[in-house]
Amino acid sequence: MIGCGKGVIRSVLVNQENKAEVIPVDYAINGLIVIPYEFNKQAKRPAEVPVYNITNAEHRKMPMGTVVELSKRINKQVPFNAGLWYPDPCVTTNELYHKFNVAMFHWLPAYLLDFLMLILGQKRFMLRVQEKISTGLGVLQFFTLNAWSFTSENYASLWNNLGEQDKSIFNMNMNVKETEEEYLIVCARGARKFILKEKDEDIPKAQLHMRIQWVVDIVCKTLIVGFFAYYMLKLTGVLALF
Repeated sequence: MIGCGKGVIRSVLVNQENKAEVIPVDYAINGLIVIPYEFNKQAKRPAEVPVYNITNAEHRKMPMGTVVELSKRINKQVPFNAGLWYPDPCVTTNELYHKFNVAMFHWLPAYLLDFLMLILGQKRFMLRVQEKISTGLGVLQFFTLNAWSFTSENYASLWNNLGEQDKSIFNMNMNVKETEEEYLIVCARGARKFILKEKDEDIPKAQLHMRIQWVVDIVCKTLIVGFFAYYMLKLTGVLALF
């Protein structure tokens, strides 16, 4: 979300119909603590090894496409400071199209920016950033392109077995009143404050910056499409007819 919000990630391989198997990290950590605790409370070991899928409850899972659209909308409400480009990444399942986008909008700008940094005598960093992004996306796409079928009844039962005091410490409750959109807004604000070290009072300035980026993005796309159309018309001889 940060990479897309900053305009650094311009293309992702995601099947938007698949469900997002995503869970807050504190739920995962609390589960990893509670599982051995509950297991060791048993009088004797079960005949089969119990399996706990630490994932979201079935009734809370959203399609990837919904997560993408929510993220885009929230990024406009809570934008990050000084993004590289307008945050509107291409979401596709076509690997060839994705590789073309990565070459054009990930690696090419990275080489150009690092070349400018070299000329100006500044420290180069964009190629290193893109290498990390490429590695991360390569790992994620295995999960974003394939459908998964996880059941989390065993994980949900851990919460029901906890006492009230333990519940107040190890939160694993899937039936919370907050919506996924409210959760993602908190994520965006948390990313600004704790990861990017950006101040909340800078949000109006970041929103203005994003509006300017939108205009630049539209102008650039229009010019590229216009030049391409002109070249094709000229190449095919259509222009000579006018």
